[in-house]
Amino acid sequence: MNITTILQLAIALAIGLIIGMERGWQSRDSPQGSRTAGVRSFAFVGLFGGLSALLASKFGANILAVTFLGLVLIVAFSYRISAKGSQDFGITTELSLLITFILGALTGSGLEGEAVASAVVVAALLGYKQEIHSILNQLERRELIATLQLLIVAAVALPLLPNRNIDPWETLNPRTIGWIVLLIAGISYIGYFAMRILGNRVGLLATAVIGGLVSSTAVTLAYARIARKERDNLALLGAGISLAGGIMAVRLLIEIGIVNPSLLPLLIVPIGLLAIVPLIATVAIAIRTTQNVSSAEVKLKNPVELGAALGFAAVLSVLFVLVRAAQTFFGDTGIYVLAAISGIADVDTVSLSLAQATRENLSLEIAATGILIAAMVNTLFKAVLATFIGGWFLGRWCATILLSALSLSLIAAFVMRG
Repeated sequence: MNITTILQLAIALAIGLIIGMERGWQSRDSPQGSRTAGVRSFAFVGLFGGLSALLASKFGANILAVTFLGLVLIVAFSYRISAKGSQDFGITTELSLLITFILGALTGSGLEGEAVASAVVVAALLGYKQEIHSILNQLERRELIATLQLLIVAAVALPLLPNRNIDPWETLNPRTIGWIVLLIAGISYIGYFAMRILGNRVGLLATAVIGGLVSSTAVTLAYARIARKERDNLALLGAGISLAGGIMAVRLLIEIGIVNPSLLPLLIVPIGLLAIVPLIATVAIAIRTTQNVSSAEVKLKNPVELGAALGFAAVLSVLFVLVRAAQTFFGDTGIYVLAAISGIADVDTVSLSLAQATRENLSLEIAATGILIAAMVNTLFKAVLATFIGGWFLGRWCATILLSALSLSLIAAFVMRG
């Protein structure tokens, strides 16, 4: 008796039971005899697939094809009879039966792990029917298009990009640029839908955390405008702006860690302080205040548009070249000036450009200094922006927190370099 064969058949049977239990539960209220297939039928089909694969390994692949075709005919005949009587023309159960046979055959072919994992995924997709339909009902067209566009970038465009430098200066690698674009778009996508699902009822601070994943500048603008009209929650609005800036610092560390982890030892303390100080200050303000947390609507544009992605790729490409040109013609000073100017509008782009440049010939110390300059300029810009739009009383809260974080970050940077 072959233990391996017995184990494969047992797994094939178990696969049928996994999927069959879900199908049986869904149809538990159906009259006896009206169900297309139940737990036992699925278990038999899984075992049938495993036996067919084992026989095919002994007597040829034609056996597997014939048995699968026979099952297709049986399922089709059963579907015709049941659909005619119940007027239910869904084919989910019938497709599940065919998939169960295929997974049983995979088990008989030696792919037990892959078959079991697939069976669990199939059962989960079947079991989460109501939740999936609920999500689809709430999904807006632009969000569906954004999801498809992200999948196009990840699964179609990225693999087609050449993985080599294509310019005379050896700075532009299309595959690398594609990965960075996907990284930024993916983080923004997650943040966008987190806000979409949780909504604004979670309050100012939670909105600031989620909004900071997408755009801390957008949170700053939105909260500053609210502060001009609503003077009761200035402390929480200022804390929310500061917290979004702190989330920006966390996001930046994650992005840099993915592109070039070698930079993290040089950046984790000074940039980490840009995140830790706002977090501590926000917790302290939230504990001390007794005011109700109002809701804030932050209008965040979905970033996963192909036009926006291509534009971001173009900006990255230009910055890659500018980083090399600044280093060649102006030395380290040119890179620092470029980082400061770019940091006003977009700290992610210039930081990722510098992180990628260290893979060529830019030193880690120069890149880390440039990234710190960009992050600090961006933090200072948000403090000034909030004060200018929201007024001095808002600025007193958020600027104090952001400038304190900035000061500690500067001190840490000098100590580490000293």
